[in-house]
Amino acid sequence: MKKILLLAAVVILLLATAAVTAFAGYEWCATDPNIQLPNGRGVAHLIVEVPRAYQDAAFTVEVWAPAGSRVVGPANKNVTVILHADESNPANQLDARITAGLPVRLSVKYRGDQLGAFEFMDGTGDARWVLP
Repeated sequence: MKKILLLAAVVILLLATAAVTAFAGYEWCATDPNIQLPNGRGVAHLIVEVPRAYQDAAFTVEVWAPAGSRVVGPANKNVTVILHADESNPANQLDARITAGLPVRLSVKYRGDQLGAFEFMDGTGDARWVLP
């Protein structure tokens, strides 16, 4: 029994170390864009993270959101958000396309829940979040 508990503790420690190492070097920017959703659905907070060495780099994120959505502050001088909000976008979905040329991590926080994170080591890619 003691061997099983010791093995479980070692596995948990290794998993925790791997999780910390995977995201080491990323710095969260406090001025990430918020997407105000229509029809009282609230705000989706788009979290854009880059390695510390690139924190002053400028790049663009394209976001596809439901019709009637809009970008609301705060604005970041380094991250330009191009919002596509029309009838062709599903009412419960956000999509993003990053073209940064540097490592970027995108995630969404919505109604207190952290939705999936996407890492783009080459700074290019697409992400999709289905809102609950």
